[in-house]
Amino acid sequence: MEDREEIRLRILDYLEGWYEGDAARMQRTLSPHLAKRRMVSQDEIWEVSKDWMVEATGEGKGKLAVPEKGRKEITILDQTETMASVKIISEDFDDYVHLAKVENAWCIVNVLWDYLKKG
Repeated sequence: MEDREEIRLRILDYLEGWYEGDAARMQRTLSPHLAKRRMVSQDEIWEVSKDWMVEATGEGKGKLAVPEKGRKEITILDQTETMASVKIISEDFDDYVHLAKVENAWCIVNVLWDYLKKG
């Protein structure tokens, strides 16, 4: 499988896993060293770990009634042999995602996110 396709599949594990409440998909796509953050202000940052993401996914925090209709705009912004940067627009969030290729497999290492501006 080509790297671009594998990157896209890892992003789909992240998005569709969230929409379906499928903790196994979330588990498989995230690095144990995940840093997922949202800047609220200069003095406040929200940060979650891989464990939190997997647990929240399993609890259905992002589950949609019809998961296959969830918004999944994926743009691979840049890629090398071992790193990639991807922009995602989902149902509720804008995410900038960094992936790394470790031991011949892609995983999500960093996510900077914010709520999607609607309207």
